[in-house]
Amino acid sequence: MPPKLIMKKFDMTIIRPMCLVHEADLRSLAKIRGYRKLVKNCPYELQSHRIGMKDILLQLEQMNPEARYSLWGSMMNVQRELLPQKCDDND
Repeated sequence: MPPKLIMKKFDMTIIRPMCLVHEADLRSLAKIRGYRKLVKNCPYELQSHRIGMKDILLQLEQMNPEARYSLWGSMMNVQRELLPQKCDDND
């Protein structure tokens, strides 16, 4: 999900101003400010791939500390004509 996502199905724009800040930096700031951890109540959390993707990103950053920024940058210049065409799962 990009830092700013304009939803087409809904009249809504999602803005994630902290998406490029490292989690360790956010944790440090939260500790300094005395913020409490927010309890997650998402009913789909167990079906999410968020934890697996977080692990993959950490592995990439071990190989290249700038990997996170390379990934974000690559999403800014997508050439749609080079993307594969959609196909049915029944094919």
